[in-house]
Amino acid sequence: MRFERILRPLLPTVLLLITGPLLAQTPAPDPNATSVGGGLFEVSNGLIYAMLALAIMQTIFIVSLSGVMRTMGGVGAWARRYVRNAGKIGVLLPLLLLASDANAQTYKGDGGVISNYHLFWALLAVNMVLLTVMIAQLIILKGLTKAVTGVKEEVEASEPEGPTWVDTLLQRLTRRPAVEKEQDLLMHHEYDGIRELDNVLPPWWLWLFYGTILWGVVYLVNVHMLGVWPKQEAEYVAKMQEAKEEVAAFVALQGSVVDETNVTASTDAATINSGEAIFSQYCVACHNAGAQGSETSVGPNLTDAYWIHGGGVKNIFKTIKYGVPEKGMISWKSQLKPNEIAALTSYILSREGKGDAAQKAPQGDLWQEAAAPVDSTAAPADSLAVPADTARLATN
Repeated sequence: MRFERILRPLLPTVLLLITGPLLAQTPAPDPNATSVGGGLFEVSNGLIYAMLALAIMQTIFIVSLSGVMRTMGGVGAWARRYVRNAGKIGVLLPLLLLASDANAQTYKGDGGVISNYHLFWALLAVNMVLLTVMIAQLIILKGLTKAVTGVKEEVEASEPEGPTWVDTLLQRLTRRPAVEKEQDLLMHHEYDGIRELDNVLPPWWLWLFYGTILWGVVYLVNVHMLGVWPKQEAEYVAKMQEAKEEVAAFVALQGSVVDETNVTASTDAATINSGEAIFSQYCVACHNAGAQGSETSVGPNLTDAYWIHGGGVKNIFKTIKYGVPEKGMISWKSQLKPNEIAALTSYILSREGKGDAAQKAPQGDLWQEAAAPVDSTAAPADSLAVPADTARLATN
């Protein structure tokens, strides 16, 4: 009777698993094909049968374990409850296989059959469920065995904890003697009750000392004998040169952010020469050589004190940068860098008053730099002071 109860859910499961591949292969359009359907990989018939065999083996094993658990589960109500649950699982398995068959209908191929690829995933899901059930059975069976036999796991006596790796490392680095052995290391002298231990030098100190000696030899040979490494003087000069190059690069970078609000006139010869070169390349055609213009030149005279669009370093910089399109002066900001415009501005300012007799007549307004602001911090005049004449008359 028990055998029939066990065999009842097993037979439909096995039959359904067997018919799965048949459903996949019977209506196949090409009988010579080894696999049907597409996916991440090709699934052969041999793999399908291997998955099927694995599912059947797991089902047989689960049913066998269920029988064993039914025999041993009489001593505990929880075991009987598990057996009942196992029975439910046995009922669910055919349903799960039927579900796989229903999924197979959803993924029919061109020939109206389930492909090996989809059948493989269905069988894989079945095997995973069976494996989970089997593992749960083994865990419960282990508990039943302990309950029936009364064998308890022997608790291993905890071994005394030894020194940690940190303690071991410190001991090797210091070679510190144990406290109980300090009496053997006491020296004979004593000062105000203080006695000294005859400790050995700690290994870490000795290794450091030997390392410094070794490093000294290596340095002496490489620097003063072989010349592989530079001497301190040469290294200092190289570092200073490197620092100068970094400063020059930084200054060049700062020059690229100059605009009409922060530009300042420069009297540096290199800057003036750079501005002159730019002027000779781009500005001579309109302002003539020397920036003095002529009566036939398009541009105005840049050497006098009269300016059409404002003088001074900021106004000249702004005029060069943005131009005056309505009067033929183009914008140079797309062709010259800000520091180049600043150098050109400094050159133009350096030409003030250097025009000769052929220079162009003044144009624009006389430019004068704004007067220096009055010092507001100066002390006000003493309004209570007596005028000198008034004081002299009062004295007479």
